[in-house]
Amino acid sequence: MGLIQEKEWYADAALLSTEDLKDLGKTLIVAPHPDDESLGCGGTIYLLRQLQIPVHVVFVSDGSMSHPNSKTYPSDKLVALREMEAIEALKILDVNSKAISFLRLKDSKLPTCQMPGFEDAVKLVSDVIKKFETETIFVPWQRDPHPDHRATWQIVDQAVKESQKPVRSLEYFIWLWERAGSSDLPKHGECNVLKVNIQTAKDHKMKAIAAHISQTTDLINDDPDGFTLSPEVLAHFDKTFEIFVEKP
Repeated sequence: MGLIQEKEWYADAALLSTEDLKDLGKTLIVAPHPDDESLGCGGTIYLLRQLQIPVHVVFVSDGSMSHPNSKTYPSDKLVALREMEAIEALKILDVNSKAISFLRLKDSKLPTCQMPGFEDAVKLVSDVIKKFETETIFVPWQRDPHPDHRATWQIVDQAVKESQKPVRSLEYFIWLWERAGSSDLPKHGECNVLKVNIQTAKDHKMKAIAAHISQTTDLINDDPDGFTLSPEVLAHFDKTFEIFVEKP
């Protein structure tokens, strides 16, 4: 059951106004893979930057498993490509390359709570939160069907708990639109549903998504197990709004 069939749960989402966006303050975007930032909140990133709100983006994994069997793009070359794509995408969204951090943890193997490497991952994210003096974090939805996205939420959640000052957390959706089961959906009363009108930012968002060429085209065509975002998946993000949830 895809979330796209369950529109009623976000039909009454509260609109975040321009003043609400200003109130987010210094905003950290945490993306499990290069492209999640543009898909999940690219329009909001662009709007924040037009308001001169400082934005920093953290990529947790190295993105090396999108085409694991490619001979043309072995792991190191693929990682470098995906980082270049991320830099270009964020340039379109008005985020300077100096405001990007690549943690380069292994794609598809991000640690969850009580797994080896979890505390180290939390420390890496905590350091960015502290150095950036973060006021708001955007992070994948805690029950997003992709395991790396769930792990990222757990890492960030623990880092926020260990933060010495309050940090607001907003959660965005990636694979929930396409692969959600009923247990993955937000439950009634579990969170507040918020909407950002990105009509004026939509073109920039779609151009940023397209900048991730390895994920949206057949650039890498020598791996039958390789991953690309299908037109059907991309259609979920080709909208004039972005949806987020926040714990009450």
